[in-house]
Amino acid sequence: MSLLTNLIEHSLDEGYAEAAARRAARPDPPGSGGTTGWVLALGLLMVGLLLATAAAQVRDRAPAASQARDALTAEIVERTTASDQLEADLQLLRASVEEARAEALSLTTTGSEIATLLTDLEAVTGAGAVRGPGLVVHLEDADSEQPTGSEDPRADDQSNDGRVTDRDLQTIVNEVWVAGAEAVAINGQRLTARSAIRSAGQAILVDFRPLSPPYDVVAIGEPEQLQSRLVDGFGGSYLQVLRDYGITFTVQTRDSVLLPAAAGIPVRYANVPVTESTSAESTEPAP
Repeated sequence: MSLLTNLIEHSLDEGYAEAAARRAARPDPPGSGGTTGWVLALGLLMVGLLLATAAAQVRDRAPAASQARDALTAEIVERTTASDQLEADLQLLRASVEEARAEALSLTTTGSEIATLLTDLEAVTGAGAVRGPGLVVHLEDADSEQPTGSEDPRADDQSNDGRVTDRDLQTIVNEVWVAGAEAVAINGQRLTARSAIRSAGQAILVDFRPLSPPYDVVAIGEPEQLQSRLVDGFGGSYLQVLRDYGITFTVQTRDSVLLPAAAGIPVRYANVPVTESTSAESTEPAP
């Protein structure tokens, strides 16, 4: 019991207490306190200089970055304005060509039939403007991020932040075609058989023309039929999936909509090469 009492009352060895007492009685080396203070002050000064240099470099780079951004913005605005002007000039030239063509066809006996055929072909290929009843699918980005973990056709998309993507527009456009649309345009950009809907960063391009939200997919056709087929088919299910991401949409019929002609349609030709077998049947190459 005496051993336990001694351990409890004297848990610290006396040698530690004596060493602490000798250390406290020993005087500090001359100048040690001042040296420590100078080292601390020098370290603080170096840290301050480093922070000041970094701040100065950031401040110097900010105007250069701002100038570069302003220059790019100005160039984009300038080129967009020039492109719009060229497109307006193109529409004027097309109107002149159509007027001259109609005048020339009126001089022939079969001119009216040819004019009707050309008008129908222009409507199908997108080479001419068309007007008629149709459908408008309006899509708007979400106000904020709307994450979802459900399995859906959009689950493998890397952009789940509530923005309408190029894939969304591709899907809706394809479903509108399937529903029976005769002509389709997105935000005034007419779609043809060779149109491409792509993304560049966060921008959506239709035939290399950037589009800004909201997006209007306008289709010409029988309105009630277009609406029922779109809503009851895969397109309606896909629109409901977009709603889970916070994307809002409306599907409305219109008595009359106007779709402009496509900006540019390159013409390509293909000829079947003449061989001995074909030349025996016909002396003219088959177009």
